[in-house]
Amino acid sequence: MDRKNTAIWSFYDFATTPVAFAVNAMYLPLLILSLGGTNFTIGILPLITGIVAAIWTPFLGTLIDKSKTPKTIRKGIVFLSSLFASISIIVLANSVSLTGLFLSFTTMSISIQSGWTAMNSYLSCEGEGERMGSLSGIGITMGYLGGAFGAGGALLIELTYNRTSAMIFVGIFLFIFAIIPSLFLTEHSEPTKNISSVIGGLKAGGKEMWNNSSVRAYLVGSILWGDAISTVVTFASILAIEVLLIPTVSVTFFLATALPAAMVGAYVQGKAGDRFGLVRLQRINLILWMVGIFVIIIGGNMIPSILVTSGAGFVLGGNLALSRGLFAKIIPDGMEGRFFGISAIFVFFGGAIGPLLTGFIADLPGMTLQIALVVPLLFVIASIPTLNYIKE
Repeated sequence: MDRKNTAIWSFYDFATTPVAFAVNAMYLPLLILSLGGTNFTIGILPLITGIVAAIWTPFLGTLIDKSKTPKTIRKGIVFLSSLFASISIIVLANSVSLTGLFLSFTTMSISIQSGWTAMNSYLSCEGEGERMGSLSGIGITMGYLGGAFGAGGALLIELTYNRTSAMIFVGIFLFIFAIIPSLFLTEHSEPTKNISSVIGGLKAGGKEMWNNSSVRAYLVGSILWGDAISTVVTFASILAIEVLLIPTVSVTFFLATALPAAMVGAYVQGKAGDRFGLVRLQRINLILWMVGIFVIIIGGNMIPSILVTSGAGFVLGGNLALSRGLFAKIIPDGMEGRFFGISAIFVFFGGAIGPLLTGFIADLPGMTLQIALVVPLLFVIASIPTLNYIKE
């Protein structure tokens, strides 16, 4: 990808990251509780929508691979997914029932995941293998930058007006910047394989996944390290209050300090991965995760808070950049769409099991969240050997 297309492509990261920050993490739990939901509802809703998205995206990815003009299909998917996601957020902001909230959130999640399938398959098709880490890192860096602008703007609007206006702002922000790739992105590569049917394409993808040891090892590893990272992110605010003893009023600012480090981590580690090997850098990144979680379990509030946030942000940004770049590099030609669609299934499982186990253990008599962090620690340790089977 040249610089122009790289910048245009990265705007999808820029547009969608504020949704994760502002809608999923900040406003959704509050909306659920205000409409009579419970903590169980908060936990189960993303799981249900994740299952639906995981079923849908492999079919969508196969349609991209099947098309004789995948660039047109990708642009259409990004445009429509941006439109439906934006409308869903606006509807979500005005929901007056749990049913309406459920339907709008599900539509939003599926739409954004559909756009991701298209944009990530573009990275795999158009990105040069020796620059895959840097390209992915640029996207993640832009994503965190968008998160700072989008989520920060939402907070300012909420303080000035109300929460509904803040969510509408996020929806408009998403649409304005997410359609940029659908309007201006150009493609140069031609389809390398044609498949006769969607079902046949899915079967071929499943067979390739089973026979390709690198892809198989990556997907297994991504479940393990994805679960560990998702657990830490899910409980970040509670860890700050209960383990690091950060005052409740300072938690938002405390977590926000991780953003600059995440942007640096994504760019630096992605670039280093291209120079020294993405597998090697991913192994170093996971070792840093392992050491960091272990230190928190042992040290707790004895660790300076700024060191915790900057360290967590640096390894989080790096992991996202390295993971996407590595997968884009090892996917077989002509199977980019369906493999990124299939990976959504593993992303779903890689974000559900760890938080569930960690929360369960933390609630047991005599246990604490600090001790329960042994769950993500074990997940990270178990993921490291899978890298031995991935060949770039």
